Amino acid sequence: MKKVLIIGISIGMMFSCNNAEKKNTNKQNVNSIVKTKIQIVLPNSLSNKRHVYESYIENAFNNIHSFAKKYKWDSLSKESFIDSMMVFDNKKEFDKSLLTLAEADTSMRLPKTYVGAIEKRTLLVVTPEIYSKVYPEGVERNSYEKLLTHEIAHRLHISILDGDEDAMGPIWFYEGFAVFTANQFSNSDKHFSKEEMAAIMNNPERNSYHDYGIIFRYFVQRVPLQQLIDSAKNENFNGWLLSKYDYDLMQNY
Repeated sequence: MKKVLIIGISIGMMFSCNNAEKKNTNKQNVNSIVKTKIQIVLPNSLSNKRHVYESYIENAFNNIHSFAKKYKWDSLSKESFIDSMMVFDNKKEFDKSLLTLAEADTSMRLPKTYVGAIEKRTLLVVTPEIYSKVYPEGVERNSYEKLLTHEIAHRLHISILDGDEDAMGPIWFYEGFAVFTANQFSNSDKHFSKEEMAAIMNNPERNSYHDYGIIFRYFVQRVPLQQLIDSAKNENFNGWLLSKYDYDLMQNY
């Protein structure tokens, strides 16, 4: 989520991850970074599941590392992006914490699908059970791991842009990038006409991440990913992409 609000209230006990045994593999190197630097904050109800959440965050970073390596961004993926992960077992507490830390009106109603965010190097996220309940559209294999990957992917995106958040492009694009990076909704067989696609891309309101992922994957077939990222800040970005729409390619996509 672009320019995400911070969530940050300590609940339960803070656990520091132990150092991983070092091995000469990319996977173990990433795990070592995660286990050395990242603290996991759990509510009391989850204190016996620390190892589960360690596994989730390690897998998420491995996903980021593999993705970055594929697109020649290896040096950027060496950054851990976060210092801590805080898990909430109560959606209302999650919302309240988000608004409090952002110095916003705590009576404000947040969308039920606001379930994860990174701000000030802290990843805030609800439990897998809450995620599945409030966002059933997102339920698939490794859903929670993909959720964490999605949030970290936003930080990778910003790093690719040398820290320029304003260059991330329209909502559909930066959320589509995170969906693509996390490999969410990759088995979808949904198709869009050019008109349907234009309506989604030009809508300034946040919409379906599933649809964003379909559109993003479609254009990655037409334009190299680095070029898409570099061009997203341009005023006529959507129009430029829509001019490349090919009906037959979409049907065979």
